[in-house]
Amino acid sequence: MNIRFLAQSEYFNGLHLKDDIVLEKEYEQGPFTNLPKVRYFLYYLEENIRKEVMPYTDKVDIFNITDCQSESDYLYFIEYVDMLDRTYTFNIIRYNITDHTHTKIISLKDNLKLYPDNKQIKIFILDDSNLIIQRALPKVSENGKLKEFFDFSLILFNFVKNKQIIIEDENLTRNGIEFILPYSDNNCIMKTGYSLFQNNRHANLTKEEAAVESLFVVNISQFISDLQLEQPNLVMNAIDQSYYDTTVINAKLIENFLIYSKFNYENNDENIIFYDIETKEIYTCINKTTTGEYLLKNATVIEDTPYMIMKNSTGTQFFNLISNEIDATYPVEYNVRFVNNNTVISTIVEKNIFGKETEVVCIHKFPIKKVILQEKGEYIGCVTSDKETSYIFLK
Repeated sequence: MNIRFLAQSEYFNGLHLKDDIVLEKEYEQGPFTNLPKVRYFLYYLEENIRKEVMPYTDKVDIFNITDCQSESDYLYFIEYVDMLDRTYTFNIIRYNITDHTHTKIISLKDNLKLYPDNKQIKIFILDDSNLIIQRALPKVSENGKLKEFFDFSLILFNFVKNKQIIIEDENLTRNGIEFILPYSDNNCIMKTGYSLFQNNRHANLTKEEAAVESLFVVNISQFISDLQLEQPNLVMNAIDQSYYDTTVINAKLIENFLIYSKFNYENNDENIIFYDIETKEIYTCINKTTTGEYLLKNATVIEDTPYMIMKNSTGTQFFNLISNEIDATYPVEYNVRFVNNNTVISTIVEKNIFGKETEVVCIHKFPIKKVILQEKGEYIGCVTSDKETSYIFLK
């Protein structure tokens, strides 16, 4: 267990990229009324150094870019260039976060006024030479109350050979790719079909209008090869599927577990599902709810065991989904904030002799309740570089 406490002045809003490197974004007003400019910063936690990425270029989050490579050396972003004729060129830049070199991999021209309300583009970087461009245009529901990005078209683009293939697969073109989560060097989790939980979609779409939602474990190399054959129906075995009366709300990966949340409209409950990608074993936890607030943030994995974290009047309980028993309960005064494998991070409030309150961050080794390390300071957030190392940000 390695713990590093890092002081931040006001807030921390970072995304862990690789090792001890965290990405932070800052937004500011640019030349566009509909989209802000964005600046990228790489925070090297071990050195406690923050560096801006290519500060002399103008950047905008006009496209949603996903790097499908696990533990990638690259950061992808969009640089824009004013062509001085009321048009802009958008360059997708691949930036190496370790040696700080960069390459322009593709340039796109588009009508900026369409974004973000009348056009959406998602770009999935599959490997060192292939990416998918998914364009989505809005469609209006039959009842006329809902306008969403449901009209999809996809292209496989080889940016090394400058060659593109129109994707014909019926599932992808009808339902679209909602997200891809990198899992290992050549595998990822892909979800097709949009969730009905957002924007009251279930109430405003008929069953015929709704998408079939599917979760797949995808071998990226095989996926690219299959797309290159331009088949109308790719053969992919789904982990799980949902349609209309059930919908996937969200998903995340912890170690070898895909953890996702499914809401059932008929039963008005939510299932938290742990799928072991390696063994294909499934563990579930049902939450009866009337609010639809998903519990994915309370799902975790400790030493290859799936747990649900539950808070009640007695404290914070860790419910083991394999044994169906509570393995540990932390007293109510400890507010559990973060779990990294067997490291539990909590906060308590202490008062001095004058009654002044001070927040203290406490470290426990699961399932032991005893505090083995503590530090005064207001907890802001935590990121991990591996199962053993946690970086805790204090105000």
